[in-house]
Order: sequence, then structure tokens, then C-alpha cells
Amino acid sequence: MKKKVERDLTKDFVKLDLTQDLKELGVLLGSHRTALGIRQDDLARFLGISRITLSRIENNRLPLSMELFLRIAAVLELRPEYLLRELARVTQRKWSSKGED
Repeated sequence: MKKKVERDLTKDFVKLDLTQDLKELGVLLGSHRTALGIRQDDLARFLGISRITLSRIENNRLPLSMELFLRIAAVLELRPEYLLRELARVTQRKWSSKGED
């Protein structure tokens, strides 16, 4: 019985598409960057990526890798857990407004 439950959970997890949430995370990071007064050019240079790539991440056009997420969080001096909770709050509000609980 336990193995069947584990297989079902694994199957559901594989179907889970987090691409949109990861894009939303980029938007959230961009908001924090702006609030801290850090320019895109400066952050991109520090991270070793182009300003265009950072812009695409922050404008919901390019998904964010976990590695880059952690690096940006460290540079912005924000705990990844805080950002993920904030993301959950933002996406839950969007789902609730669509009637999806």
C-alpha cells in the first residue's frame, strides 16, 4: 500500500508544472531589487549574466533556475524561505481570485 501511495505522489509531482511560479518568482525578485535601489545593470554584472536575461526573468518571460534564485536572494540579502512564502502568498491570491482553491 505504501509503495502505491509513493508512486502516485511521484506521478503527481512529475505532472506538476512550476514554470509559471518560477517566472512569478523572478517578478518578485525584481520588485525587491527595485525597492533596494539596485540597478539591473549592476546586479546582472555581479551575477555574471546579461542585463537582458535579468530583465526577461524579472518581466515574467524567462523562468528562473534554482541556482540563480539562490544567488540573487543572497545578493539582495533575502532569505530564500521568505521569498518562497511571499511567492506562495502572491500565487494563492491569484488562484483564489480565479476560484481555484
